[in-house]
Amino acid sequence: MQKWKTILISGAAGIILVGCAESKKVAAISEPADPDVITYPLDTCLVADKKLGSMGKPHVFVHEKRQIKFCCIGCDDEFNSNTEKYIKKFDQAVEKNKATTTKSTSSNTNNPTK
Repeated sequence: MQKWKTILISGAAGIILVGCAESKKVAAISEPADPDVITYPLDTCLVADKKLGSMGKPHVFVHEKRQIKFCCIGCDDEFNSNTEKYIKKFDQAVEKNKATTTKSTSSNTNNPTK
């Protein structure tokens, strides 16, 4: 009985550790390793405008120092056939996020809470 209990506990611990290792991989993909790479600015697919994660694990890669995310690998063909269009969309989202961040930072500076 003790032998089976030890085997079951070891198996459960192994499964938990594999799950923890997998979430580290996801975190590593979320943030680009190269500090020169521009982080993906949207929470939707660059091509299909679907919520990232809605079709499983997003497809993530770096294109011309930009981290790109798709809802699925199927968006590759559309991106490759209209790359300029999607790079422009990416750059506009980055600029919009910068403007929003700058605006909220300056309003916090002008209106201190205490």
